[in-house]
Amino acid sequence: MLKAAAPAVLLGALAALPLAASAAALGVSVATLLVLAGARRLPMPRLRRALPVRPPRPLLARAASARAEHAPLLGAARKQFLRLQSAWDAADLDALRRLTTEDMFEQIAAELPARGREPNRTEVLALEAHLIALDRVGAIELASIEFSGVVRESARGAPAPFRELWMLARSPGGAAGEGWLLARQQALM
Repeated sequence: MLKAAAPAVLLGALAALPLAASAAALGVSVATLLVLAGARRLPMPRLRRALPVRPPRPLLARAASARAEHAPLLGAARKQFLRLQSAWDAADLDALRRLTTEDMFEQIAAELPARGREPNRTEVLALEAHLIALDRVGAIELASIEFSGVVRESARGAPAPFRELWMLARSPGGAAGEGWLLARQQALM
């Protein structure tokens, strides 16, 4: 399993530098640096305000997401999102372990008991994925992806928009859309 926490040592040494200089010193984007430095995973079941049911527009995505060479990665990221949501709903620890880094799995596994014993059912009504950054930190490739869309978290619940930033990690050398594991997740709204 990949561990995304390894860059934390580098980040500690760069704490005195301005954010852009730290990102440049590591050879990563500022968005990737922010996710590595401070994003923590929030529980998957979130309370949502009553908002319009249209998918939110991406906040962080830039022109990189429109490049054809990133299509396999974004397609794999969408599938990964749906698989992870399904595994969370089913409390399937084996699937969650296969889809996440070791650190991320430990966080998710610790949150499952708080969810309760009732089955969880999340219906993804709309899902968009936008690439923010694709970087290499040491021997790990990192993809920062902004997901947005609309979900319904219960049969009687109203559809609600969401926006999240995910960091996917893998060892280099895999095919364009393969081998990515969820390393970090941050709810943006």
